[in-house]
Amino acid sequence: MSTSNQTPLKLWLAMTELVMDHKNLWRETFESRLEVPFSRYRAMRRLERRALTQRDLADLLHVDAPAASVIVTDLVDRGLVTRRPHPEDGRAKIVEITDSGRDWMEEVRSLPVAVPAAVDVLSAAERRDLARLLAKMRDAGTA
Repeated sequence: MSTSNQTPLKLWLAMTELVMDHKNLWRETFESRLEVPFSRYRAMRRLERRALTQRDLADLLHVDAPAASVIVTDLVDRGLVTRRPHPEDGRAKIVEITDSGRDWMEEVRSLPVAVPAAVDVLSAAERRDLARLLAKMRDAGTA
């Protein structure tokens, strides 16, 4: 891919292709090592940034309310999150990560996994630049 004249769409498609071609590498390691459905990690990543209503979490995960409830109940049972009534909306529940949940996320991130060659070729400076850019993009998408 040429690095000149990159539109947002071209960049998005290139990133999507790279991730989709290698996504099972991480998922298989995660599920075989932890014996936890990958959906739990997807939920925890969002909750690690901030507490969410269960409905907002469902929307971010692109699942329906019953599926989100199953995921959150499992995480509560594992002591990784808490679920409490919303202070202003009696119909809503707030889901928040616990200290044990934060520790679990660190454990997950320390799992030994092969890094795709596409990432491994980056220098330390390039990885720092990419991390900074990804954080900027992630922050813009979670306003």
